Amino acid sequence: MPSLSGGDSGSSPAAHGLAPAPAPIYSPGDTFVYDDSGTVTTERVVSTSPDRVVWTNDQGLIWTKDTAVVTPPLMWSDDPELGRGRQTLIGSPHQLFPLQEGNVIAYSVRGSSENAPAGWQDEHRCVVAGQEAVEVKAGRFDTFRIDCQRKDYRDTYFYSPSVQNYVLRDRQIGDRTTRKELVSADLASSRADAQPGAAPTPPVETAPMTAPHAPMPTIGEDGTMMPAPGEHQPGMMMEGEDGKAMTLVSRLENVVTRLERLAGVESGQDKMAKPAASPSAGGNWAVHLASYRSQKGATDGWKTLQRRFPQLKDKTMRTSEFDSGRGRGTYTRLLAAGFASEAEAKDFCRPLVAKGQFCQAKGPLP
Repeated sequence: MPSLSGGDSGSSPAAHGLAPAPAPIYSPGDTFVYDDSGTVTTERVVSTSPDRVVWTNDQGLIWTKDTAVVTPPLMWSDDPELGRGRQTLIGSPHQLFPLQEGNVIAYSVRGSSENAPAGWQDEHRCVVAGQEAVEVKAGRFDTFRIDCQRKDYRDTYFYSPSVQNYVLRDRQIGDRTTRKELVSADLASSRADAQPGAAPTPPVETAPMTAPHAPMPTIGEDGTMMPAPGEHQPGMMMEGEDGKAMTLVSRLENVVTRLERLAGVESGQDKMAKPAASPSAGGNWAVHLASYRSQKGATDGWKTLQRRFPQLKDKTMRTSEFDSGRGRGTYTRLLAAGFASEAEAKDFCRPLVAKGQFCQAKGPLP
């Protein structure tokens, strides 16, 4: 298995000699280790089809992407806030390739998830800004710099043709910046013979891009995502994939457990909004009920939930924003506050969960 570490260590301070780079070619077994702002994660290719790549990581998560590198996941098996979900790309992001300075793409992303069934739609724009030599933990690489913008997010990818992936991703959200850099990369096979020439990419269809033969799951009356008819593993696999890969993904999907819920912990990136009213005298614990794309969505959702669950009438609405990660943007978390302890919050959740409502203890709140 070819190992890439410090692949372009002899490159000049500023790289300007890269030929236009075609879209990457992935192969099952390709493994990339990243340091994501201090957390080391291993991402591995499980299976591929002409326009889709199924990935997994060392946390047991599974997601499907296209090969345009900068685009967000099309489907994912789990998320600590959103649960399982999927997205559709509207436009032609593959026209970014072959990479060369000045290439620009603009496309839309539409999606929904278990805990955000109302869905969302974002506009994305990316430009190939030029070539740069960058230093990461894996070494020094000649790269194409790709700047992408969506709402208040700015992602900068440094793509190395020799690695067939980005070696560095800088993400800026407001005044906060995160850094995801390559530690090592192992390609399952050499791409020298398989890599196509850098001929201009033919026009790509502008119809919505989603997983072939896998219809969107439906949303049940209780607001949870239901499997689509005939879907093998909801939200993940496509028809016609290699049987061995399908068995592996099925096994992975079966053993995937929910990420350890963040009960009692609010991440540093969360920005607690002002409560709609003074916190209840009941205490400073809360329950997380749903996530929305806006404060208005959370407010409307609160009214709906209060009608459905009368026990929420004496609770206080709270919200906080969080970054869902993997390119899906910012969401508003809806909380019902007014619990004296974690145990009381968990007891409150039990009958709601029994009726299919997402409910998770959170606190202590600030």
